[in-house]
Amino acid sequence: MLALAGALALGLAGAGAASTQMPVSIVARAYQPAELTVEAGHTVTWRNDAFSQHTVTAAGGEFDSGPLSPGESFAVTFNTPGTFAYACTIHPSMKGEVTVLPARPPGSPPLPTSLQLTLAKARTARGELTLVRVLAPRPGATVLLQLRSPRGRWSTVEHARLSSLGSATLRLAAGVHAKLRVVVPSVSGAPPLISRALAPRR
Repeated sequence: MLALAGALALGLAGAGAASTQMPVSIVARAYQPAELTVEAGHTVTWRNDAFSQHTVTAAGGEFDSGPLSPGESFAVTFNTPGTFAYACTIHPSMKGEVTVLPARPPGSPPLPTSLQLTLAKARTARGELTLVRVLAPRPGATVLLQLRSPRGRWSTVEHARLSSLGSATLRLAAGVHAKLRVVVPSVSGAPPLISRALAPRR
């Protein structure tokens, strides 16, 4: 049985509509993955693979599956960019979040297949900066800029979110000469992406 929400502000794909399907499994008392990033127009389908009823209920009221029995599914097509938190009204400790990015324009270049990092200098009213440009195959994911201390430890000094094209630019004061790297943390069980260490140009 496929349970569907009504046509709300987010929009819901009709039977003949084409969209990319993103699955979320409800196992025990957890959504897997609990955090998901999709593009506008994509459909998220939750399936109850647990042994008891659960719901998928948006904190802002945008969608509500009602009680889903084991084996039932619920689908929402997200047409509006934004972040949508949800929970199970039967088990309030169960929480999840869907981040919706703007759809990529037609003819956009394909996403990169690996983490790519380039450095450039830029002059601003506040002085010179090192621009750290990142391309990564995980649009919407957080990217961390880290510096290595003299003891060899890495610490995060700035972060950003990858665009729908998988790109982001981080900024570092030009006077910083420690080696740097970029990390895209693990998402939904996928391993983290870590760039090689680079030294800013003097």
